[in-house]
Amino acid sequence: MCILSEIKLHTCGNATLIIERDSKPIIATDPWLDNHTAYFGSWSTSHKIQDFHFNLLNKVPFIWISHFHPDHLNLRSLLKIKAREKTILLSYQYSNRIAEDLRRAGMKVIVLPPRKFINLAEDVDIATFPVLSTIDSVLLIRSKNNIIVNCNDTNCDPSLDFIKKEISKSKNSLFLGLAGYGDADMINIFKDNQFIEPIASTKPAPGYLLTSQAKKLNCTHAMHFSSFHKYVRSDSLWANKYTTPENDLERGWDKNIGYFKQFSSILISDDGFKKIDSNYPERNNIPNQDPKKYGDYWEEKLSIREEKVVINYLDRIFKINKNTFSIKVGNKIINPSDKNYFLKQKKSFVLHTPRNSLLRAIKSNIFDDLLIGNFAKVIISDNQKINFRYTLKVASKYIDNAGINSIEELKQFLWFYRHSYDNKLVRVKSELKLRARDILISKLTGNNKILGNLKKIYQKI
Repeated sequence: MCILSEIKLHTCGNATLIIERDSKPIIATDPWLDNHTAYFGSWSTSHKIQDFHFNLLNKVPFIWISHFHPDHLNLRSLLKIKAREKTILLSYQYSNRIAEDLRRAGMKVIVLPPRKFINLAEDVDIATFPVLSTIDSVLLIRSKNNIIVNCNDTNCDPSLDFIKKEISKSKNSLFLGLAGYGDADMINIFKDNQFIEPIASTKPAPGYLLTSQAKKLNCTHAMHFSSFHKYVRSDSLWANKYTTPENDLERGWDKNIGYFKQFSSILISDDGFKKIDSNYPERNNIPNQDPKKYGDYWEEKLSIREEKVVINYLDRIFKINKNTFSIKVGNKIINPSDKNYFLKQKKSFVLHTPRNSLLRAIKSNIFDDLLIGNFAKVIISDNQKINFRYTLKVASKYIDNAGINSIEELKQFLWFYRHSYDNKLVRVKSELKLRARDILISKLTGNNKILGNLKKIYQKI
């Protein structure tokens, strides 16, 4: 007699998914524990990790990491769940920085080829692929003629044909992804000392945004995922106003897409998906964090040697982008050394940040953490001309995460990026969409009615 295996899916934390087979965990994703902060103490999970889930994380043999951000790759959380005794799975990337860093930390790492399914256990196959525009990756889990698409907080465009083909062969498909007001980005923007309300203030319907993404892939079901953080650092607490409350997540949901509430546990069978009883997690009551705990004193200045470190970093950005910016630490503004910058200075912008986090960000190649933490400030002028979002992307994505240090290396990266798509038309459309979004947000910052409507369109195309 054939004994059928029992496959269950659990979600917890921010972007943690756990697949369990016959009461044994097989794979987990992006573990970030509730007592560990991220982004220099600025973020924590919004909910606690239940003991049941924590025990599964301790026992799971495989962990998949989507990308470098500390709410997805949190080294303290990995060490807490004994990741050195497990196997870390990663998607292939242009730069295998994550693999190298984790191996240096004593972990076993396997880098998977794109769009190739591998078997982890009976009825559990996985495939992954890179999303080079965000230096991220997506995970597909195939089980009992069903597909789970873990999109975390990125998009699926580079492998759209591959995903749609797999979904078409499956009885049911579940989309897991980020969809909210939009605070998980640099939103601490000022114009002439006046705070600019972010797009998140328009409170777009989260259910509509998520199901629009699911419909684009022809998924049958969806669940909010990678959306569960809060601000706990005293100089970023203001941003909690723009996070998405859990009681608003269903608003705008397309009834043609099957609904699973966040943090659900699901039985996966030949008949499809079925919600099973589970306890809803408690809110995380982690104490608010003092910036001084992270060595940040806003009035503290840079030493002359430290100024040179910052100038060198700004020069690297200018060398690749032909645009850069200034950085304010304490009461002093640090400019790049390139003479050509001063011709463009009036059209540029200033990043105001505390000393210690800035130096850590530059030395550890985690500049994005400054931006997403939303304690640092971007200060733009009335005659803002340059695309400040793209300029910051050069620093955070290209230089730090992709390891690019010259125009030639950028050209190589872009060639690699363009050939990572499985559909040339989708690639062109995606490039135009991303470029248009960055330009429009840079140019229309503060015009939230227009940007809010454009965000709805963006999710559908």
